Amino acid sequence: MKRLEVEFMEKKIYVVRHCEAVGQGYALTERSKRRARDLTFFTNIKIDWVVSSPMLRAVQSVGPITEQKSLIVEEDERLTESILSTKMLLDWLEKLEASFEDIDVAYDSGESS
Repeated sequence: MKRLEVEFMEKKIYVVRHCEAVGQGYALTERSKRRARDLTFFTNIKIDWVVSSPMLRAVQSVGPITEQKSLIVEEDERLTESILSTKMLLDWLEKLEASFEDIDVAYDSGESS
């Protein structure tokens, strides 16, 4: 019987929440684009892999650091949020809050909780 010894390398995982966006699934605000560029604390950290939700705001949030380090953002559909609505909702935050209060509520071809 062979004994298998595996040496694991120490790994660190960093989780970054996306910056503020204009509504659900939309682009970052101008202020947040500047904040994404300010993720300088990653400059001196070795990064091997970046995975993101395919939501535009998430990809844009990690964009500056991946460009700086010449990395490709791997988009993973499993990180996609549910769709609140297929239409732009000016009162999206109130509707989002209501979707947590009533898990069956859905708006304009959106998904319920």
